[in-house]
Amino acid sequence: MVHVLSACIANHHRLFHNFPAWKYKILRKSFYFWNCDSPWEKRDKRGIMMKDKSPVNIVVPVYNVADLLSRCVDSLLAQTYEDVRIVLVDDGSTDDCPAICDRYAEQDPRITSLHRTNGGLSAARNTGIDHVFSIEEPSRGRYIAFVDSDDWCEPGYIESMLETLEASGADAAQCGHFVSYAPDNEDDKDPAHTRATLDRAQAVESLCRNGLWDVTAWNKLYRLDLFRQIRYPEGLLYEDTATTYLITQECDRVAADMTPQYHYTQRYTSIANGTIWKDSKLDLVLAGDRMAAWVCEHYPDLKTAAAEKRAYVRLSTLSQMVNTSHQDKDLARRLRREVLSVAPTVLRDRRASKRDKLGILALLPGFWCYRAIWSRYYETKRNRTVAGPAGTPDTTGKE
Repeated sequence: MVHVLSACIANHHRLFHNFPAWKYKILRKSFYFWNCDSPWEKRDKRGIMMKDKSPVNIVVPVYNVADLLSRCVDSLLAQTYEDVRIVLVDDGSTDDCPAICDRYAEQDPRITSLHRTNGGLSAARNTGIDHVFSIEEPSRGRYIAFVDSDDWCEPGYIESMLETLEASGADAAQCGHFVSYAPDNEDDKDPAHTRATLDRAQAVESLCRNGLWDVTAWNKLYRLDLFRQIRYPEGLLYEDTATTYLITQECDRVAADMTPQYHYTQRYTSIANGTIWKDSKLDLVLAGDRMAAWVCEHYPDLKTAAAEKRAYVRLSTLSQMVNTSHQDKDLARRLRREVLSVAPTVLRDRRASKRDKLGILALLPGFWCYRAIWSRYYETKRNRTVAGPAGTPDTTGKE
């Protein structure tokens, strides 16, 4: 019977142009039950059921990482899901990165090398997104991922997230990751390897609380259509905090399998994590406040979660001040005052993280107390991970 249905649909596809979605799902499940390929789906050589065996786009912004770039690109070329399109976007590098990108593009047709004047991580990502959309369908592909050029991926990075999307019917998938402090020193950020599917509201709440579904872009595989109207904010650090909630709003559901497939390199020379204070670090407060205001407008029931986000971005910025030995008493007082303004809401919230609550309590006596506690904590953490200059382990921007 299944084969008869397949033949009918294949030969009379016009009859199904306005086929009701619920009937389509019933048919689709019947094909899956009988373990055969439907007219809409086919299996790749590993047996993964794919709706459209078209390239998965991987955008890689590149800036002055000549010593690490080959490790990144080689890991993408070694993906078990081989049908990938790798878009290397050289963001005005002054080292050997442009030549390395061009050499890879000459050697493998799956790689495209683009060059632009330096504009930052967001601008480079946007250049890659625009390039993908310039490709005619169906060659354009249906999915897009973003990988930082100083990181690298496990062979199953793309395949695992495709499987997560297929199993959940989600619009975006997330994998787990390691934080790499040194070649032989990594932390698995979710040892439980949690698996979950979240609806839109649950995902937005998770973003507010820094929960399972997080703001980072490089541990996700997105449906490409999500970016038709969305681009990353150029000239703003912490671009993921400023953008991921808008992308999540376009999803009916998201899914996560936190088995680690990505290696995030902790660089202490980056803008976001470095030891020198820059006013651009305040972009985290700006992005967090915009997100919190948006959440309060679109999800009134999540106002307490939005309050936690406001507290978190300020606590993180105060931690950056400690790590960089930045002396600005007026700024510290302002940030402390703003944290304490939402403190009653966060402290009463049973779902708020212990980390944020402890940070608020440490601020109550004054910034001096927070500085002393954070300095001791981070010194201990740094000694446990890698010897070197202090930096905040924030995964929202490295260029």
